[in-house]
Amino acid sequence: MSGSEDTGYLKMFGIVLGALVVFTFLIGAIANMMSPGSAPDPLVAAQTSERLMPVGQSRISP
Repeated sequence: MSGSEDTGYLKMFGIVLGALVVFTFLIGAIANMMSPGSAPDPLVAAQTSERLMPVGQSRISP
């Protein structure tokens, strides 16, 4: 391979990689705009907290 072929390959690789990065940020921005921005409902937050509590507790002697 000659140096010009390497340069062309690296240039194309950089363009494709840059396009993928821009696409990723664009998709993230669109998803952020579509998601609700309000605070969660207190009832839903309480139910979530209850579901995430551990099933049992450890006994630790002092």
